[in-house]
Amino acid sequence: MEEGQVYLASLLRREVRDAKDREVGHVEDLAFDLAAKPPVATDIAVHLQWTDRIGGLLLPRPVEDIVLLMPWSEVEAIEPEAVYLRHEHPEFEVASSEGKLLLRRDVLNKQMVDAEGNRLQRVDAVILKPEGVLLFLEGLQVGMEWFPPGRRMERIVGKLRRRYNRAGEENIIPYEAILRVDEGELVIRT
Repeated sequence: MEEGQVYLASLLRREVRDAKDREVGHVEDLAFDLAAKPPVATDIAVHLQWTDRIGGLLLPRPVEDIVLLMPWSEVEAIEPEAVYLRHEHPEFEVASSEGKLLLRRDVLNKQMVDAEGNRLQRVDAVILKPEGVLLFLEGLQVGMEWFPPGRRMERIVGKLRRRYNRAGEENIIPYEAILRVDEGELVIRT
C-alpha cells in the first residue's frame, strides 16, 4: 500500500465521537458513489451504543445497538483515534441506505468477476485515500499467492495498472476497472 492510503478495515470499528467529544459508537461501514471520478465517500454508517432519537424523531424508548447512516457532511474530522461528528448526540442528520453502495457490506470479501461472468477472486481489502475530511476509493487489493489463480490475477492486475497508468503495488486493482457492483459480486473490466 502506498503512503497516504488507508485500508477500509483500519476505519471499521474506529471510535466515533460527537461534537461534545463523547463516545457514541463506532464506524460500521462507508457508502461510496462509484459514478464520481474518483469515487468518494457519501455517507458513514455508525453503530450507536444507544439513542432515543433518529433524526428529529423521538423514539418511544431508548434503543441500544442500532446502526444509523449519516450523510458525509456529518463528519467533522477523521483522526487516528476516532471519527468526530459535527453534531452532538442525538442530533445527527440521518440518511436512507436504499440504493447506497456500502463498502463493507457490498465490496469487501465479495467475488470479483470479469464482464463475461468468469470468476476471478475475492476482494481481500479496500484501499482508500484521505484528503482532508474526504475519503476516495483508490482500489481493491487481491491476494496473488495461490497458484495458478495467483499467476492469472497477477497478469490481470498488471494489465489494468498499465491501462490506467497506475504505478505502485502489484496487487491493487485500480478503481477505474470496476464496471459495477451486482448482488454479491463486483464486475471488473479486464
